[in-house]
Amino acid sequence: MQTLYERLFEQYPNYKSLFPESMNRQMEKIVKTIALVARMDAPEIVHSRLLKLGYKHRQFNLKREDFLNFKQLFLEVLGEYCNEYCPELWNDGCVQAWHKAFDEQIIPYLTQGLEQKMTHSEKMRIINMQTGAGNQLLGRVVSIKQDVLFAEVTLKLDGGDQIVALITAQALSDLGLTEGRKAYAIIRNSDVMLAHADTDLTFSTRNHFYGKVIKTQSGPINAWVTLQLKSGNTFQALVSQETLTDLDIKEGEKMSAVFRAIDVILAVEKGL
Repeated sequence: MQTLYERLFEQYPNYKSLFPESMNRQMEKIVKTIALVARMDAPEIVHSRLLKLGYKHRQFNLKREDFLNFKQLFLEVLGEYCNEYCPELWNDGCVQAWHKAFDEQIIPYLTQGLEQKMTHSEKMRIINMQTGAGNQLLGRVVSIKQDVLFAEVTLKLDGGDQIVALITAQALSDLGLTEGRKAYAIIRNSDVMLAHADTDLTFSTRNHFYGKVIKTQSGPINAWVTLQLKSGNTFQALVSQETLTDLDIKEGEKMSAVFRAIDVILAVEKGL
């Protein structure tokens, strides 16, 4: 990778100002991206990552031609390395496969992220890929109650639903959260508890939502239950098969999703 960037800066000196002085982190990122591209058995993951990567490069005013320049140098350096250390692998089929990966996957999706503003659904899909969490909802901060150690942050979602998160005062400062700022509420599906909507129980949790089951998906041990609120927002809960049976959870059933404020993780995007 050192050779790649040295040659990149030699042929295109204007690119050097786009990179940090220490290239270690940048090299680590490109290695991870290359490894990801090799996972063509998981195209959704690859495409989401490339869209995000292209979107993050918008600030540098790059164009498709810049990605083509990188492709040319990357394949040139890769070919030299393979011819020296593993010539039996660098055959016509391998070369064509890399050209195809760049022309049909890498450059088109990088360019799409570069030229187009991401839709909300695209952003949420990327966050899901990055976090592995089952619930990600975008809202706007409408209230912050802070003491010395903790802060209670209320997000208002589309449709009027509100989620309360309890985070540390340090996290509030690190995220730069203020009233009016957009933020994501991320809740692991295993932290969402389900109960029948007509239960006589009163819960101490700050977050309690009513809705209708629109999907159940059973696995060997657990089941995923998706609940849709009147607002259109959805929550997914991960429950045991025993719970699914005991509560007689099925599509169309009215249920409530319950989770603690301390189980809500808040996240912000730079510039959001």
